[in-house]
Formats: sequence, structure tokens, C-alpha cells
Amino acid sequence: MNPSTDPARFRPKTSETSKIRVTRYLDLCKSCGECIMKCPVNAISWHKTDIAMLGEPGIYIDLKKCIGCETCERVCPDHAIKITNKRLSSPPFDKGLLKTLVRLNARMIEYGVYFIRTSAGRLKKVGRDSKKTLACILFRTFLRYGDEPVKEDEDR
Repeated sequence: MNPSTDPARFRPKTSETSKIRVTRYLDLCKSCGECIMKCPVNAISWHKTDIAMLGEPGIYIDLKKCIGCETCERVCPDHAIKITNKRLSSPPFDKGLLKTLVRLNARMIEYGVYFIRTSAGRLKKVGRDSKKTLACILFRTFLRYGDEPVKEDEDR
């Protein structure tokens, strides 16, 4: 591996629970705050201790709140966060369906309403229902209609 691209040289700091492993590459993070703004469950916040005492970038990821949706990893312009959802990395979930549902759940939290393009080419509106979890709604919709999610404005 090329030493300039070896992630270990960027001071990785790993935290984990039985469900999720979070690795932050401290020398890559520029504390832009994108991850904080985009986290659908507000699991990321500024961390004064990291800045003051250790000189590390000032973000903190609360693993008790984190749902493992990987939004922070996708929005980080510096590639300074790596999320491993241990449940989704093992069979049968490594096939992608549940991982897709978790990501869609996070997107639905952010946007409120989603549309599923059905096999027949029609759009099926999927919205929030306070009696059911978003993942449950999406899973039922996927089983019934299949195919891929699209935002409303993408179809127009």
C-alpha cells in the first residue's frame, strides 16, 4: 500500500458497540460540520474536549444514538469517517436489502416523503405514518412494489 494513502497514517480513532464500529481519521477531518448537519438522528455534535486538550477535530459521534445509516460517511468531503454496521455486514443482511432500507429510512427522515418507482413504471408515494416505523413502511412497500426509490422532483 502506498504510504501516502494508507489510512493508518491519518491517526484513526475507533469506537464501537456490539452493533456499530465508527472510525474517524483525525488528520483528515477539517471540522467542516457537514456530518453534524446531515445526521438524521443528531448523533454527531461538536466536542470541545477534542479541540482543547488533544488538538483533534472537534466532532463527537454518540454511538447510543447512531443508527449506522452511513450518511456522515457519504457527506464527509475529507473521507474522515468510516461506519461499519456490524449487523448489516453479516449474512443475510450483506446482500444489501436491509442496508438499503436503513439508508432510505434516513433519507425519509430528512425529506419526509419518498416515492417508489414500481415495476410498471408508476410512482407509489411512501410517507410517514406515526403508528409504524419508516423502515417498516419501506420494507412493506418494497415487498409489494419492488424497484428503486426516487425523490418526487427527479421524476418531473
